[in-house]
Amino acid sequence: MTTPPSPSSSIHRRAFVVGGASLLATLAACGKPTPGEIVVFTASSPELAMASVDPETGSWQSAPWGDTAGTVTWLPYPPRGQIQIEHGLGRVPSTVLVYLSFDEHGSSPALAAGDLARVLEVDATTVTLWNATNGSYFARVVVQ
Repeated sequence: MTTPPSPSSSIHRRAFVVGGASLLATLAACGKPTPGEIVVFTASSPELAMASVDPETGSWQSAPWGDTAGTVTWLPYPPRGQIQIEHGLGRVPSTVLVYLSFDEHGSSPALAAGDLARVLEVDATTVTLWNATNGSYFARVVVQ
């Protein structure tokens, strides 16, 4: 004989589901990527407005080094999320470097490794990276 769930446990379950959905809606409304999301940055994305190709070194960067004036903005890099970036290199890069910062303007960056920047796919037009951690960062990507 099975005992039906008590009304109070059902109410708590519904409150938890509604509360969780509200939290996700609030995060989405903030304009920040949510965990697990795939964010696509095309060449015309405003986040890549400062991207550039250096013909001397044969490299492309998503943004210059950070600054204290706040004029440079790095790419939002969500926890447990992927970012797909359209680069202007015109060929398959041989090197992908990812720099991370806790600040959107790129202050105090560090070169990423391991689960912080798993390279999922590289081709002549895009690079796809996966942040396999629970941390939220801002990224500068350089391909050569």
